[in-house]
Amino acid sequence: MHNTPGSLTPKDHKSNLKDIARLFLKLGITAFGGPAAHIAMMRHEVVVKRQWLSEQHFLDLIGATNLIPGPNSTEMAIHIGQERGGWRGLLIAGFCFIMPAVIITGCLAWLYRSYGQLPQVQPFVYGIKPAIIAVILAAIYPLAKKSIQSVELGIIGIVCLVLCFLGYSEVVILFGAGFAALGWAWLLSA
Repeated sequence: MHNTPGSLTPKDHKSNLKDIARLFLKLGITAFGGPAAHIAMMRHEVVVKRQWLSEQHFLDLIGATNLIPGPNSTEMAIHIGQERGGWRGLLIAGFCFIMPAVIITGCLAWLYRSYGQLPQVQPFVYGIKPAIIAVILAAIYPLAKKSIQSVELGIIGIVCLVLCFLGYSEVVILFGAGFAALGWAWLLSA
């Protein structure tokens, strides 16, 4: 399905790094909607479109990413870059994914600070909110369908969603879900 960095010729490796740079620059410029939407877009690009990773490997990387602190979508970009291009791919993917967001955010912050309080601009600012929610939901739906592989996982997912709405800590929910799945598997095997 995908080449490991050690099995590539020098020419393939350079091509790989260029592919990584192009993809994560594109995602860094166009991926709006927050980490969940970014990860769903990455899944579409690296699992569905390019087939760099298998669905299960991608889901495993999401699991690992959620267990460590920090921005999940950036961590996923870095993990994918490392998987595809070694340490150079890691650096390229991280830089190409992060820098466009830094530049765009800086420009938008300046515009908002300069013009955001003008009455003529307020409808635009309010109009963005429902669009962002729609983008996030549209991007997350295919990822959610793939990650819920059984009725048991669906139930755990629903319970986790309810707990999120009730204000429980994400860390408690993540580890609780992992232990719940482990316990469920243990009960089924007993």
